Amino acid sequence: MLKNQRTIEKEVSLEGVGLHTGVKTHMTFKPAPPGSGYFFERVDLDGSPQIKADIDHVIDISRGTTIAQGDVRVHTVEHVLSALAGLGIDNCIVALDNIEPPVIDGSSKPFVDALLEAGIVEQEAPKEYLEINKTMIFHDEENGIDLVIIPSDEFRITYMVDYRNPALGTQYTSMYSLEEEYVTEFAASRTFAFLSEVEQLKEAGLIKGASLESGLLIVDREIDPKELDRMKKLFNVEGSMKLGTSGILDDRPLRFYNEPVRHKVVDLIGDFALLGLPIKGHVLAARAGHASHVEMVRKMRKIYQQRQLTKKYQRTSNSSYVFDINAIEKLLPHRYPFLLVDRILELVPGERVTGIKNVTINEPFFQGHFPGHPIMPGVLVIEAMGQVGGVLLLNESSEPEKSVVYFTGLDNVKFRRPVVPGDTIYFRVEMIYLRRGICRMKGTAYVDDEMAAQAEMQAIVKEK
Repeated sequence: MLKNQRTIEKEVSLEGVGLHTGVKTHMTFKPAPPGSGYFFERVDLDGSPQIKADIDHVIDISRGTTIAQGDVRVHTVEHVLSALAGLGIDNCIVALDNIEPPVIDGSSKPFVDALLEAGIVEQEAPKEYLEINKTMIFHDEENGIDLVIIPSDEFRITYMVDYRNPALGTQYTSMYSLEEEYVTEFAASRTFAFLSEVEQLKEAGLIKGASLESGLLIVDREIDPKELDRMKKLFNVEGSMKLGTSGILDDRPLRFYNEPVRHKVVDLIGDFALLGLPIKGHVLAARAGHASHVEMVRKMRKIYQQRQLTKKYQRTSNSSYVFDINAIEKLLPHRYPFLLVDRILELVPGERVTGIKNVTINEPFFQGHFPGHPIMPGVLVIEAMGQVGGVLLLNESSEPEKSVVYFTGLDNVKFRRPVVPGDTIYFRVEMIYLRRGICRMKGTAYVDDEMAAQAEMQAIVKEK
C-alpha cells in the first residue's frame, strides 16, 4: 500500500545535558516540508545554520555519530534520528542552542515521547523507499563484524552481540515490524559502556555528561569497596552507591532482559536514517557498531544514486546494463562523429564505471588511418575512455545535462595492442580522487581479455 511522507504537527521542546560535551542544550523539533528530510539547526550561531543529517555530512563515528557543514557541527545525533525514523517521520528540523543534543536517560524514548506529544501528520507526497533487491555484505575479519542486508518486503532487523563479559555475554534480538515494535520494545533501551573505558574517558575530560542516569555502566574489572567514594564523585552520585551482583554499576535494573542488544538496534536505526530514506530489507548484524552501520549506509547510498540516475536517463527497462545510447546522448554533449560510447554497463557513483564501444569498419577515421590497414587511432581510444569516465562525474552536478567535463591532464598513457574493425572495447574507469568537481581517474581498455590501453586522467566539471 502506498504511504505518504510524514512530519510533526507542531513544535515541541526538551532539554538536558550532552553526553560527550557536557553542555546544556535546549532542543526543539519543528515541522518540515515534504522531501526535505532531516536537518539540525544551530540557533545559537549567527544565521542559524543548518546541517542536513545524511551520510555526506558525517565526519566522526568514534564515539557516536557527528555531522558537520563547514565549521558547524552537531555531536551524537543517532538517538534523535532513531526516534524520528522509528516513528516513520520523514521530514523534521531539529533546532539546538548548543553543539550536542541532550542524552537524558541514554535511550531514544524521551525523543519519541516528545514527538508523539507534538503529533504526527501525513503530507501530500508519497514516501520513497530503497528496496534491497540483492544481498549486500559488509565483513570485517579482524574485528569479527558481519553486517548483511537481504531482500525483504519490510524493514526488519536481527542483531547479535558477543562480549566477553558475564553481564553481557551473547545477546540476540529481532525486530519484525518498525511500526508495531519500535516504541514499546526498543525505544526505551539505554546506551551502555564498560566501566574501565568510561573511567579513562572521564578522567581525560571526555564524555563530560556521562552519569549513572545517562546509560548502563557494565562492570568489567574488580572493584574495591574503598573505590566507591571516588566513583560517586566521578559520576556525581548523591547518596549511596551499591556494588551489587548484576554486573551493572550500582545494580541499576534492566528495562529488558537483553537491553544492550536492543539498544544496538536503536543505534542502527538512527545510523541508517543517514541514508535519507527508509529501506525495505532484512538487516542481519553480528558484533556491528556505528562504523559498520555507516559503511553500509555508504554502500546503500551509491545504489540509490545509481538508481536515481538510471530512472532519470534510461528509457528502456533492460536490467543487463545501466544506460543505452539514448540515455548517453542525454548525458554527454558529444555527437557524430565524436560520440565514442555505445553503452554503460555499470555505474557506482563516485567509485567506478564500465562501458563499451563497438568498433565497425564504418567509423569515419578508418578512411585515413590507415587505408588497407584500418587501426583505430590511439588518441580516440583514450578519448572514448575519457567519455566513459565523464559519465562517472555526473554526481558532481545537480544538472548533468547542463555540464561538461574538461580533461586537464593525462599521465602514464600506454598502448598494448591495436584496435581494429570488429573489436568491442570494454572500458573500466575508477575514481582515484574526487573533490569539488576536480578529479583524477584511472582507466583501462580491453579487447576480449587483452589490455588495449591504459591511462590516468585528470578532469574538472564545468557548466556549459
